[in-house]
Amino acid sequence: MGRFGAQYINGTFYHDLHPVAGKLLIGLSEYVSGHNGSFTYTSGAEYPPHINYVFQRASMAVIGSLIVPFAYRTCRFLGFGRAAATMGASFVLLDNALCVLSRFILLDPILFCFIAMALMGYAGFARHRHQAFSAVWWQWLAFTGLSLGLAISTKWIGAFVVALVGLCTIEELAILYSDRKTSVLTQIKHWIARVVCLICIPLLVYLISFQIHFALLRSRGTGDYKMPSQFQSLQRNNVVSRQPHDVAIGSQITIRSHLPGFGLIYANETHRFPDNADELVAAGMPGKQANNWWEIVSGAAKKGNDTPSVRFIADGDILLLRHVGTKRYLRTGNAKPHNQGWDRRVVAAGNTTAPSAWDFWRVHIVDDVSPRPSGRLYAVTTRIQLTNKISGCLLTATPAQLPKWGRDMSELICSQKNTSMAEGTLWNVEQVRDKRFKNANYQKLVKRQWLRDTVWINREMARSNNRLVPDPDRYKVIESSAWSWPFLIYPMRMGAWKDDSIKYYEIGNPILWWASAICCIFVYPAQIAYMLVCHRRKCSSWKPAEIRQFWDVTKLLWGGWFTHYVPFFFFGRVLYIHHVLPSLYFGLLLLAFEIQCAMRWYMPARAEWHVAIVIIAISGYVFYLFSPLTFGWDKPIKELAHLQWLPTWNLVTDPHLVL
Repeated sequence: MGRFGAQYINGTFYHDLHPVAGKLLIGLSEYVSGHNGSFTYTSGAEYPPHINYVFQRASMAVIGSLIVPFAYRTCRFLGFGRAAATMGASFVLLDNALCVLSRFILLDPILFCFIAMALMGYAGFARHRHQAFSAVWWQWLAFTGLSLGLAISTKWIGAFVVALVGLCTIEELAILYSDRKTSVLTQIKHWIARVVCLICIPLLVYLISFQIHFALLRSRGTGDYKMPSQFQSLQRNNVVSRQPHDVAIGSQITIRSHLPGFGLIYANETHRFPDNADELVAAGMPGKQANNWWEIVSGAAKKGNDTPSVRFIADGDILLLRHVGTKRYLRTGNAKPHNQGWDRRVVAAGNTTAPSAWDFWRVHIVDDVSPRPSGRLYAVTTRIQLTNKISGCLLTATPAQLPKWGRDMSELICSQKNTSMAEGTLWNVEQVRDKRFKNANYQKLVKRQWLRDTVWINREMARSNNRLVPDPDRYKVIESSAWSWPFLIYPMRMGAWKDDSIKYYEIGNPILWWASAICCIFVYPAQIAYMLVCHRRKCSSWKPAEIRQFWDVTKLLWGGWFTHYVPFFFFGRVLYIHHVLPSLYFGLLLLAFEIQCAMRWYMPARAEWHVAIVIIAISGYVFYLFSPLTFGWDKPIKELAHLQWLPTWNLVTDPHLVL
């Protein structure tokens, strides 16, 4: 993640699958440490002398360590005794997996910190629920909203803590609604307070983080090709910003879809349809390549000439698009697409001497954002639709991917829904090559639309996430499945595993992981079932206030564990063991609470601290045993073979690796 921080310093635009708040903090730590942005943290490269990597990693370690005091404060807000709160904070402190991630420049420690902040904020707010609309009540409610915004602005996994707080808020408002002593005006005020603090503030934080992101990254980089043409035209040193604005018959152009992820229309001689070798695949390809270029050829009698040598393109004009590299025309016909069987296939076919009637396209100018005269096609600023002259179908970009014979490109079709204004039917000229025209100043033609760009980049992030699909035919040492996480079945190697390399192993404190898993999966559900049976039979020995206290604590802690763990069973993307760590945080605090309940039920009060100290000592000893793998082991790993407690651990040898 260090390279993203460097790009904030040197201002070059990048694309990543995560939101930007955490990377902004990484960039801030690099800037404070004196980094000038010249080193891009290439994997395996040595740090140059001017890089203060110790400060940068220490910054992440400090952020990661904040979850320990947050855990203690959360426990106290939830009514834990000092012994149990100390246990909960100690469990978080003595987990090896949480510790080892905080030693690296990663987003995860930042995410854990913000999730812990959100839980602490909501626990503080719940503690003061009876002081409605007081200063401290507003303080904790607003703090919760800020923390939720920071969490989801770091990684989308932060949405799970948003869901947790949302569910608890719905329960609170339902209780208020059922309370006849609460006036309608008071209920409306409660609703407004929560909408402002728990919806508006997180949304504002999310949007502001992206506005800062766009403000800092003003130069061409590796990721701006995923952004709209208008965005690219305002980036320094971008090729789109250094080209003509005018487009005419004879111009060579690239054509971008307004469907995020589709990219530019692409064709080459290699990729052909398997049922017709004469038809080249014309499809969507992200990035700028030589095979993206098409030449505009007149398809009708001349009209509207500005000069004898230049004929601009007006609304309703008929034209052909000839691929510059293959000399084939963009064509549709009666053949069906690969994915959409009810529309028409689009291909690159024919030759320069004999174009087909299916090669003619009518231009419909939808709108133009530039201050220049309307009614003409311009590069970047004009949105158009292309309708086939014969069939009347609309040239349409789709998110569906072609198979390997189509290079996994996005399928291009001609849709019979010719009245549609869907984004897949909208196009613009992104680049133009024409020596007849001078380069334009796009700063005067285009205005930044940061809200549009924020929506666009988030959709691109979602596509990048969805493409991280595991390969079922290939074993990867760092991947794991959600079912294996609670009982620490498959820890993860972090980096090289040679005898002379420094080896880090993402393995948690086994005692704490197993105990919290048993608590969350078996003990707590059994307790709830037992309490429901007792309540139904009216044989419960618990007082209503005690039941309410138990529920208020466990709905947050077990609910947090559930909402941060169970959704991963429904994810189709690649998963790693560190994805379980937010749910582990909730599970560790719930474990401390259950231990407190057991002590208060079965032991005298004076024994609480003694039991807590013993449990903390055992946890600390296990943490110490595995600490060489947490802080780095530079000797042969065989010397730590005694730490392989389960046969599935790939500590010494990988039982799943086929050599």
